[in-house]
Amino acid sequence: MPEGDDVTVTIGSDTVRIVSGHDACVARCPAFPGYPLALVERDGVQDQLAFPTSWNEVAAWAANPPTNGSQTASRYSPADFMRLLTQEELDAVLLAEATDTDVRRMWAFIRAVGYVDMADPLTQNSLLMLRQKGYIATGERLQQIQDGVFQL
Repeated sequence: MPEGDDVTVTIGSDTVRIVSGHDACVARCPAFPGYPLALVERDGVQDQLAFPTSWNEVAAWAANPPTNGSQTASRYSPADFMRLLTQEELDAVLLAEATDTDVRRMWAFIRAVGYVDMADPLTQNSLLMLRQKGYIATGERLQQIQDGVFQL
């Protein structure tokens, strides 16, 4: 049933509200990472799944919600992943892509899959590699990136 630009639909036993206006999405979820986004609010705590690839993925995630009440996404678009870095970190990593095989491989993988999943061991290893090579200056910065704290 239409609600302005929004639509409520039933998928199996689930009732889903599809919000299509960007301003409305940001108003409902200030930490809005991009489209598509599944958002569940329970007891005033928002849990979000960014960039799901299917309704089955959303339904499975919603049936087993995160236990920490995470306010941040675990999956980021390549552009939003870049926003997790400071300008200096981003410049260093982009420059290193031309000379560092590990960094070139990391960016190639990000481009191929179209997202960065912080829960993926490959992502965790890539971030650790960036830290070990000095592209990420401190362990504290590494943790901020893993926690989804936008810098740019």
